Order: sequence, then structure tokens, then C-alpha cells
Amino acid sequence: MSSKLPFIPSISDYSDIRKMMEEDLAYRKRERKFKTSLGRPLYYRINIQIITTQECPYSCPFCIERMNPMSGNNNFPEQLRSLEKVLEEHPSARLTITGGEPTLYPEHIMDIEKMYISKSENTFSSINTAGYNLSFPYKSKINLSYNDFVHESPVEGCTLQTVLPDQSMRLEYLKKFMEQHASVERFSFRYLSDLIRHDYDISILNELRSDPEIEVCTFRVGDFFMYVTFNWKGKHARITLGDMYQQRSNDDEDGYSNIIIHPDGRVGVNWK
Repeated sequence: MSSKLPFIPSISDYSDIRKMMEEDLAYRKRERKFKTSLGRPLYYRINIQIITTQECPYSCPFCIERMNPMSGNNNFPEQLRSLEKVLEEHPSARLTITGGEPTLYPEHIMDIEKMYISKSENTFSSINTAGYNLSFPYKSKINLSYNDFVHESPVEGCTLQTVLPDQSMRLEYLKKFMEQHASVERFSFRYLSDLIRHDYDISILNELRSDPEIEVCTFRVGDFFMYVTFNWKGKHARITLGDMYQQRSNDDEDGYSNIIIHPDGRVGVNWK
């Protein structure tokens, strides 16, 4: 499963998804030969995740970053130097600015954005935030976290994102959530995951496939992730499942899907 589909195939359970992930990883190991200083990119367009800081004023119990903290104390100059070096080899990379809570340091975010715009093809950049400080003129798209623990008012043009346990990852709940936020046009629903979990209820896929109100846009399974995008009543939504167990446990040799820039500027790959 190495291509995007405009429909959701019939899927019995998560073992089908895991098999697709394994097939995708095998394909990329076989086909991707080019190497950079970090190794062999499994994707032509890499996603860079810059973990600005581990600090966060919130304590959401499901936070995957708290389960898997990045290394070192804040070293913003070194982060920028690392980003520039990575962009030299991956000018078409997408950029995610995250944390912790990145908007604790708005000036640093804007320095990151300036570096990305000047040193890359400026493909796409986003900020994952709980909305702590959105008063600055950020240039990146805002992914605003919303849950029982943090729920700032949505800002214009943001994607409202929330993390859901299996029992809530059902179409009835998703529709209700979107209806409750009438001013928001874009949503992101993420599976609740951890570092060792390797089984998920994917009933939502067959619910989407069979609902006549739903327009499926894209279905995709990669080496450690699955996502589906769809339209419903003028709103656009994405469901993402990132299998941390799959990514941390597979034998990916010198290949990678993500580039991680840690708070101290260290560069790593694949959340390892």
C-alpha cells in the first residue's frame, strides 16, 4: 500500500492495516537507494518535526511527548543551525513546529519560520499548539489542540485537532464534535496511542465507507501510519493513526520517515 486511494477498501481488523504498513516499509527499503548524511530517506518528501521545547503549561495525560521526552535543554541557536543543515539536504521537506508548547517562545517560532522560508522550497509548515499564545503573526498553519484539558477558542483558519480513545473514534461522535464547532471548517482526529500499543479498533473506516453523507477524499497507509480524509456537510476532516510501536520496533536499518530536531538541537530520525 504505497499509494493514495480515493476510497476506503474493506478492512476486517487492524491486522490488515499492520500488513499494509509492513508491505509499504518493505517497498521503500527496496526502492529508496539515495542516502543523505542521516541515512536513506524512505520518502521523497520528508517531514521535519522540530521539538522547540519540552516545557508545557498543561498536563494532558495522553501526551505522547511526555511518554517519550526529547533530549536536552532548550538551545535555540543550535536548533536553527540544525534546521538549516537538514534543509540543505531536504529543501522540499514539510515542517511541523511542536513541543511541549511551542508558543511559550513565539520569537523562536518566527525565527524558525524565517529560516524555513529562506532555506527551503517552503512546501508547508504548521504549528501544533494548545493555544497558549496565538497573538503573534505566525506564518504557519495552526493545528489547535482541543480536549477536556485544554480548549482555547478556535482561531480563524485553524485546524481543530483532538485525540480520541477507540470508543470515541466513531462516526457519530465525530459528526457531533464537528457540529459543536460550527465556525471551524477543518478538523483532525488522532487515535490515542502510546509507545507499546500495537492494536487499534478501526471500525471507523468501515463506518466512513458505508455512510452516504461522507465523501472520502484520501485513504493512505504508510510504513508506520494510516490516515483518511473526508468531507461532510462542508467540513473537511482527517483521521490519523500513528503507530509508535511499529515505528520504534521495525528493523528500518538506515532508512527514515521523519527527521526530529530535539530541544538541544540534536538531530534524530523516526522517534528513536
